[in-house]
Amino acid sequence: MKIGIVSDIHEDIVALKKAFKVLEDAGCDEVICLGDIVGYKVNTYHYLDTRSAHECIAMVRANCTAVVIGNNDLYQVKKVPRYNGNIELPDNWYELDFFERKKISDNRMFLYEDVQLNALITAEDTAYLESLPELVVREYNGHKIFFSHFAYPDLHGITTNFPKMAGEYQEHLAFIKQQGCKTGLSGHMHFEGVSICNEDRIERNPFGKYKLADELQWLYGPCVARCQFNNGVLIFDTEKFEIEAVPLLFI
Repeated sequence: MKIGIVSDIHEDIVALKKAFKVLEDAGCDEVICLGDIVGYKVNTYHYLDTRSAHECIAMVRANCTAVVIGNNDLYQVKKVPRYNGNIELPDNWYELDFFERKKISDNRMFLYEDVQLNALITAEDTAYLESLPELVVREYNGHKIFFSHFAYPDLHGITTNFPKMAGEYQEHLAFIKQQGCKTGLSGHMHFEGVSICNEDRIERNPFGKYKLADELQWLYGPCVARCQFNNGVLIFDTEKFEIEAVPLLFI
């Protein structure tokens, strides 16, 4: 069975259509979305004329068998997550003004208003984003796989923390194990290719195909959106236990 993985779409409907075509041509049996369907930052993305949060949500709803919520999705629907990176957030977090939240966060959290445009979505789109789970566990060929947008204790990527060493991800690996899984898959980082993190090291691999070890591990893949990194998708072959990072090759 082949599982397609899309993540970090950021309202890029042009790239998302190409992503689903790539996964269809590869013979994927299902597709899972790892969040950030919406969220357009003017200092990061350059497809203002074609961005469409509404179309991206509709396409994800029609084509994905499981979807988790990302940090940008949370912001657009003003939802405070359960897994918040160990930062105490008041229940009225989104009722506070920008400068109050900036003071509380002390530069530890993304605040969005200074760089992000509001997503142009319907009430039904908003209700759909609000309904998305914070994590998903699926079993394939005897392997239980953990899906999230980012890494515990910040499963959604609401903080500005981007650990760089394998030792900094031990909490997330332990959390994957607590869910009865050995393998976790996430997005959020936007790095091209696929990064594979175990208890000892992180391997940042270029686009290509990689055999996975039967060990506790966390993988994070590329973004669908066109940004400063080359964009792409992941294909997880559950029978061969292989991961393939496929570029979308925009010129």
